[in-house]
Amino acid sequence: MSRSEWDKKKGDFPQYGGPRRWDTWREDLVGSVELGKVQTIIAAMEVLMVVMFNYDGSDRVVAPFVMGASKTGNPLVRGYQLEGVSRSGKGPGWRVFQVWKMENLEDYNEYFEPDDFDFQEFYPWIYRVLKML
Repeated sequence: MSRSEWDKKKGDFPQYGGPRRWDTWREDLVGSVELGKVQTIIAAMEVLMVVMFNYDGSDRVVAPFVMGASKTGNPLVRGYQLEGVSRSGKGPGWRVFQVWKMENLEDYNEYFEPDDFDFQEFYPWIYRVLKML
């Protein structure tokens, strides 16, 4: 699928509108560095682009599905890790990442199809949701 086809398709995914909806993410709540990371992740989600970052000393490639926060307001991303290995030795699979621990976050210039993943909307660590595919 071409970039223009993906750009057209991205409008097919509505914003999360459930009871845990969070409409804004303010810099005074998360800090400017984390806010920049949040914006990068949301931009990637808009076009269904995979992101890459270093987390706990390991490079990760992740398809982001949820951008939200814990009960304490800690920014979290839930996504499917496509490449990389966690400290526990786990490879591909669903993970929740703390945004403040992500280093060198960037677009991976590769797209994903959400229907290719078995995504379950509810996850207890994500208390407030800013965006969900």
